[in-house]
Amino acid sequence: MFSKEIVGSDAFQDMPVSSQLLYFHLGMEADDDGFIGNPKKIARSLGVAEDDMKILIAKNFVIVFDSGVLVIKHHRINNNWDKHNCKRTLYLEEFNQIYIKENKAYTSDKTQGVKIQSEISLKPVFRIEENRREENKEMSEKSDAPSQFDTFWNSYPKKELKKKSLEIWKRKKLDKHLPEILAFIERAKRTDRWKKGFVKQPTTFLNNESWNDDLTSYGDQNTQSTAPPSMTYKTVDEIMAEKGLVDKKIGTNHFDRSQLTKTFKHSQ
Repeated sequence: MFSKEIVGSDAFQDMPVSSQLLYFHLGMEADDDGFIGNPKKIARSLGVAEDDMKILIAKNFVIVFDSGVLVIKHHRINNNWDKHNCKRTLYLEEFNQIYIKENKAYTSDKTQGVKIQSEISLKPVFRIEENRREENKEMSEKSDAPSQFDTFWNSYPKKELKKKSLEIWKRKKLDKHLPEILAFIERAKRTDRWKKGFVKQPTTFLNNESWNDDLTSYGDQNTQSTAPPSMTYKTVDEIMAEKGLVDKKIGTNHFDRSQLTKTFKHSQ
């Protein structure tokens, strides 16, 4: 409500404590534009001397009009003032007599500031224009940086049902899972299943949170034996049948395992 730049300045601190007290109370009683219609009443309620008001005027902390209305010169510096959300002053005649400096301080000298009456008449225009700028800024930020979903989409091999996939992504709030999703996709691309084109629809992948799947079920080449691709594996019964090691009378549980091992090696 009060800026340290103002109340912490030497000019302010050099004033009597009673003048400082009056300034604080005037600031608290002012409307959203910094105007006060009964400054003398406030001074009397505090029991301060008339000189305290004269000091505030002489030090340019307040501006007094012929009507007796007073405005806090640094009101817009003291407060986070927003022309859209404030309740505008009732003292329009006095309001029309002041100007605003570049540092947001009021002045009665038109050579030092600009007219601020236009802020009331152009309020709807300002609102529309600022909304447009904010929307353009948001659109610009979105276009400049790819979203988390776009990163996923560019990595996922099956490009179908993008709109529905995006809806699922937003509903499940998957931005936080992007690193693990991307890591899974890169590993899955090396599996037999994905190499053969058996890739889930992106909607199914996201809905089922398939990045938590066990990749060994995908036939991951990196988790299997490093045997040469030309090697073919046969069951024990197939090898025994080919080599005549099956004893039809006693079954396959009784055989010379050393002979089977040698036979298996020769079959490669």
